[in-house]
Parts: sequence; structure tokens; C-alpha cells
Amino acid sequence: MRVAILGTGLIGASIGLGLRERVKGVYVVGYDRNRQAADVARKRAAVDEVAFSATEAVREADVVVLAVPVLAIRPLLEEIRGVLKPDAVITDTGSSKTEVLRWMREILPGHQGVVAGHPMAGKTEFGPAAAEETLFEGARWVIVPAVEARPEAITVVTNIATTLGAQTMIMDAEEHDAYIAAISHLPMMAAVALFSMGRASEAWPELSLLAAGGFRDMTRLAGTDPDMAYDIAMTNKENIAHWIDRYVVALQELRRRLVDVEGEDEFYRLLAATELDHTAYQMGKTGREQKPVGEKQSAFGVGDYLAGGWIRDKFNEAMTASEDRLRKMDEEERLKRRI
Repeated sequence: MRVAILGTGLIGASIGLGLRERVKGVYVVGYDRNRQAADVARKRAAVDEVAFSATEAVREADVVVLAVPVLAIRPLLEEIRGVLKPDAVITDTGSSKTEVLRWMREILPGHQGVVAGHPMAGKTEFGPAAAEETLFEGARWVIVPAVEARPEAITVVTNIATTLGAQTMIMDAEEHDAYIAAISHLPMMAAVALFSMGRASEAWPELSLLAAGGFRDMTRLAGTDPDMAYDIAMTNKENIAHWIDRYVVALQELRRRLVDVEGEDEFYRLLAATELDHTAYQMGKTGREQKPVGEKQSAFGVGDYLAGGWIRDKFNEAMTASEDRLRKMDEEERLKRRI
């Protein structure tokens, strides 16, 4: 099998490393407009050969992987369409899918090998030097086939993902973009906003010295490759704007609860309930909860299932501590705090 990887950055080079290590008989040709990146990928054994042009790379390729920033996909498709094999499988790794599939249908009308994709993996570092064969282990790989895609093409992309250690999910483009805006694109924008807010403060010299793990973790995505971040924003802006609006509402509600002295007990309950849900999420509680029809389930049934009642007990302890703390607070002191 001959695979052409157009774009030998973190994702493209990691795909190449994984395929060359795990698939016998695969031959990987790499191309990158940044020749230095392509050379690094070759030195790292992510590709067998470096092509001097995109057309040279895809000629005779059985599978073509477009591992470039989203806005670079359209001109790349226009460049290679004249040399693609009729039965070639074309996939991508972009973080938005609606526009990508529209371009593919427009530029490659009727092609039955179009199967868009999005591996949900990565890190702040970018470029082939940061590539890892195991980058996709345990990650989700969303597969978004074109309506015309033949089953064999979908199987090829699915096999690539699973060979690299990922778990596949099939979605349509609009569904993908709406969901990814919430759990991937919004966190990136929130990180940009939080870091920009701190950096713009006159106290930044002192703030930067005090900033520790919490600030670094919360702002990590502000270090995303700017080409990638810009392309994501421009091709999924309506969905991202929608989730930013919802995030603003959530922050406003949190602020309202924070300053409401009479609602201190409710505020603590909110923190404890959120910690409960986050703990369950960290322990692997994802997806929809399934239960037999007619079966009644308590509010803490999930916690009982996951940890033998540990989460439920932890929550109850937190509630008891909160109520004891509030009972011990002197009413006069609480009144003073409202002044």
C-alpha cells in the first residue's frame, strides 16, 4: 500500500511513524511546503521518501492523507485532483469538517474515496520533531464519510485509525463541528482569552512570577499553532460563537452565585456537585447512561456503579461539612459581610 502524507507536522509525521512501524508492506511518501519539516520527518523515519511537490507525492498513491491546516486543504485538493488515482482514498485530519467535505465534493465531484477524518489527539508542541508513533493510542478518531464514499474506502480509513491505536466514531459533518466547537475549540478560545487578560494587566510582571500549575494548565491551548488555530476559527466560527455565548452565560451565573451571601450554602453545593461530576468523568464515565425501561435510578447511581459508593459518600460528607460550617457561622458576622 502506498500512502501519501501531505503535511509532515505533528499529526502527519505521527501517522507516518505509526504506519511504518505497524503495517507491513506500507510505503509512505511525504510532502510539505516547508522542506525542512519534510526532511526532519524523513530523518525520523516517518516517511520513506520526500516528494518535491504534492502532485508527485500523490501520483500512484492508494491513500492520500491531508494533514495540513484546514484552510490549506482546498488549494491542495485543487493541485492534486488531476493526478489522483480513480480509486484512491482521500482523508484529512482537520478539526472542522463541514467546509472540508464541501470542498471535496466541489473539487472531486463523484469521487467515491472521500472519507474525511479528525484524530482527537495532539499536544502543544508542533512539527515533526514532536511526532510520536503512539500519539493516537486511546484517542477518538472521528470518521466523516462523504455520501458517495464506497464502503471499502470507509474501511481503509477505519483500519488506519485502529491500527494507530485510536477508537473510531462515525459522525456527519454538522454534528461533528457542533460538538467539537464545545469540547475543543471553545477551550482553545477560553485559553486565549484568559492568557490575554492576564498578559494585558499592568501587574503581569508580578502575575507571571506567581503563576503556577493552575494558570499554565488553563492557558496551555493558547500555545496552539496559530495557523491551525486561525483556520479552525474561520471554518467553524458560528458554532464557536454559539458556545462562547453559552460560556459567558455560565460565567455570569457563577459570578451571581459567588456574590450572593445568602446563597453561600448553594454555592458550596454547586462546587461539590461539579467536583462529583468531574471525578466521574476522570474515572472514565463518558457517553450516555443506559438503563432498563421503567427502572428508577437514584441521583447517585452512577457514582455507586463506578466506585462502590465512594463518590456518593464523598458527596454526602461534603454536604454535611457545608451545612455544619454554615450553622456555626455567626448571624451577625454574615450581616456585616453584606454591608
